[in-house]
Amino acid sequence: MVVFLWCWIGLFTAVLLPLGIAMLRGWAPNRARTRWSPARIRVQGVSALVMYVGGLVPAVADLAVMPREAADILLSATAPHLVFLSLGLQGGAALSDWFGRRTTPWKVPPGAPPHRLG
Repeated sequence: MVVFLWCWIGLFTAVLLPLGIAMLRGWAPNRARTRWSPARIRVQGVSALVMYVGGLVPAVADLAVMPREAADILLSATAPHLVFLSLGLQGGAALSDWFGRRTTPWKVPPGAPPHRLG
């Protein structure tokens, strides 16, 4: 069980920590950069870091030698809340981008045929 917990910590650290820090600094893949606003990229970075902490809490609580009741209280009070906070940040950023796109006028791509009504 201990090996699984250390692998869990290593996987979360290898994937979410660098991704969260990079997105928080404004880096994103080209595909995401063309579709998302810079503010959404940064919020996604914060969300990845919150997910990182939420994913580490169960593993650290199991690795720490603490009474089971205290570990259960810690897990029930933090892990689900952090995961849902991360999902809420992602959803809020997506909605903000969507509403922001709706307020700017839509531009016809060059070379596209005109749109006919009726």
